[in-house]
Amino acid sequence: MPIIQKPTHITFGNHDILKQLSKKIYDDEEIKNFKLDEAIDNNPLNNRPTLLRSKLAYRELLKNSTRTTKYMLPGNVYTFYYQEPKLKEELQYYDATPLILCLGIIRTKDDVIREIGLNLHYFPPFARERILNHTYNVFKPWFDKQFNEPIHKPSKFMSWNQLKSIINNNMKLGFGIKMYVPVLRGSTWQIPTRLLPIGYYTEGHFNKATLPQIYKFWRRF
Repeated sequence: MPIIQKPTHITFGNHDILKQLSKKIYDDEEIKNFKLDEAIDNNPLNNRPTLLRSKLAYRELLKNSTRTTKYMLPGNVYTFYYQEPKLKEELQYYDATPLILCLGIIRTKDDVIREIGLNLHYFPPFARERILNHTYNVFKPWFDKQFNEPIHKPSKFMSWNQLKSIINNNMKLGFGIKMYVPVLRGSTWQIPTRLLPIGYYTEGHFNKATLPQIYKFWRRF
């Protein structure tokens, strides 16, 4: 049984507002004036219970994002199954369904490829929103290029060092930086910019630790 499950059909009032939002294609003027923080705060998921809104958010992401089997590239956002990390037994905890802002691909000293990403699930909601919003505003031209549909190209400007330089140190970014083995990634979806306000509401499926424990680890980091 997949760990991301599709919930039964749920409506908000008389209309399935979330479905309308996730399918919306934005025109040039809307993209120009788009404010990510407002889209997050005004999302119909905002006042829903955490578990419910996470299930609904995953449902919409998987239905409306682009599935890919390629490497994750810097500047792109992905969600995927990662149920069997290489060091599973040694890890104190891990997220089986990460939401990743990819920051690069490296080769280790053993000449194997690893993907580096910032997993937004490791941050409490207020920090997650600040990270997403600030990153979007600084790199807006890049995100706007793939606003309605993602492009499978690497950003020439986004990296771990650049991200650290623009985000307040109080966000403790390093806690969310993780390395992934490409061949261990399961089904993977690349997320267009228009779906980031929905992706924000997903939560990780953590093994060996609960969500409150993860946030405690972040505060101590």
